[in-house]
Amino acid sequence: MIVRSSVTVSAPAERAFRAFTEEIGQWWPLAQGFAFLGEKAEDMILEGRVGGRLYERGSDGSEHVIGEVRTYEPPSRVLFTWNDSDGSTEVDVRFTPENGGTRVDLEHRGFESLGPKAEEAFNSYNEGWVGVLGFYEKHVA
Repeated sequence: MIVRSSVTVSAPAERAFRAFTEEIGQWWPLAQGFAFLGEKAEDMILEGRVGGRLYERGSDGSEHVIGEVRTYEPPSRVLFTWNDSDGSTEVDVRFTPENGGTRVDLEHRGFESLGPKAEEAFNSYNEGWVGVLGFYEKHVA
């Protein structure tokens, strides 16, 4: 089971990559419920290096680590783990120059590791990433 979602943005790959990684807190839809910290979620941060964290920061200063950066290759690829209460999966995002813009291809995989929750998680993320990438696309525009 692999979730695949793509968008094309009208920006060079360098800009598209930077927007996804360095500016993730500006576009990630925390207020729309895409947050582990719930209502107190205030920011999302991706540390731009292998071994860096992907995490939320709450209004009370608390932090919730979502995953770890495993591959960081500006401006073409970032791969990070995605941990939730049921286990760990991975998200691989690739940035490919195309027709004066950039195609952004996201693969979220490893749902089999979640055991009996695999299908439910797959279905949830299959819908969720479409919405999340929509916020990213608007931010880049």
